[in-house]
Amino acid sequence: MDRSPADETEILWLETRRGRTGYRVPDLDSYQRRSRQVTLRVREGRRAGLHRTGGARTGELDGAVRHALAAARAAPPESLPPLPGGCEPESFASAVCDPDLERLHAKAARRLLQEALRDDEAAIIEWTVGQVAIANSRELACAERASTVMVEVRSGVDPGAGFARHAARSLDALQLVRLVETARERRAPEGAPATPPSGEPVLLAPEATIELVELLNLHAFSSRAILEGESFLLQHTGVQVFDRRLDLADDACRESGLPFPFDLEGVPKTPVELVSAGVPRTAALDTATAARVGLSPTCQCTGGEEAYPLNTILRPGEHSDQDLFHIADGGVWVSRLDEVECFDPARMRVRARARGVRRLRGGRLAEPVIDLVWEDSLLRVFSNLLAVGATCFCRPSRDGFLGGTSAPALAVADVDGLTAA
Repeated sequence: MDRSPADETEILWLETRRGRTGYRVPDLDSYQRRSRQVTLRVREGRRAGLHRTGGARTGELDGAVRHALAAARAAPPESLPPLPGGCEPESFASAVCDPDLERLHAKAARRLLQEALRDDEAAIIEWTVGQVAIANSRELACAERASTVMVEVRSGVDPGAGFARHAARSLDALQLVRLVETARERRAPEGAPATPPSGEPVLLAPEATIELVELLNLHAFSSRAILEGESFLLQHTGVQVFDRRLDLADDACRESGLPFPFDLEGVPKTPVELVSAGVPRTAALDTATAARVGLSPTCQCTGGEEAYPLNTILRPGEHSDQDLFHIADGGVWVSRLDEVECFDPARMRVRARARGVRRLRGGRLAEPVIDLVWEDSLLRVFSNLLAVGATCFCRPSRDGFLGGTSAPALAVADVDGLTAA
């Protein structure tokens, strides 16, 4: 950085070590992988440039600076704020790296699963240990190590198997035994798959809700969605479009989520209200994107000049699982959503395959239902709520360790386009 001839230079260094294995899961691609990405960002006058490399040697980094300078000289001039300046690091109470996960290997991970599971149960465990370092020519320098572990549990044999998935910063916080018990509680009685009812409530498990929240983040609240003009926020910011019970925040300080102290510009994270009482408030904005759209940055940079909510929490309500089963009685329970896609971002039209579907009868999970294809608008789904659950489950972000999404179960009055797969 000191040798860079640019007016301002920033280096973002990310390294990860990922592992995955399972117990009684055929055809599982177990692995342990390492990766590194270094992002060089420069400001040359009124022009900005960026280059990414996997190289770590001095000569490779010097070459990356030259590539970033070339990109800056080819870029159009614009009025951009300076890179964030250095400041005293704030204390961060949450522990984000677990020494036990740093030492974890595949054999020990499988042994953990074996001790918790019965003969007709299976599980997959994935863990990531990563480190991030950021420095720039404005005297900013910060670094952090973090770990994440996620377990998926299946209790029983399809189509009535119970499913549960959760993630945490440490093995102790994961509470593996409790997670296995949850999968057992969600196990359906034996029976042939039935056809779904029409026009009845749908109860989305937390694992299914997370999929919808992540689609909302990507296609509505990311800086890229704003710049490309596909976000519904361009027309609906500050407008009541969701149920008043819906509160969505990007909060990296909560123990219940997957906390992390700063964004990838080195700015300390603070809670950001994305949706408050059903009203969309702001998108995620790094300093450069915020300047381009004339708004204030939200300290959610994910590297380079992009921002995305990395510590999203859909705030829980007051209803227990039993309450939700009674509220949605007569309808169906959806354990998880696969093959999820948003094919019309402006209206948040989504399509997914609903798996692990059950009938709800007498305030409990009843017989299994065949897999369903669901096509609907998230604007309609999130404005048509019956209740919000009290218990949240988490899933890590795509990078595996910087954050994740946390959400409870949602009872929806009814959904459109729910048909047999």
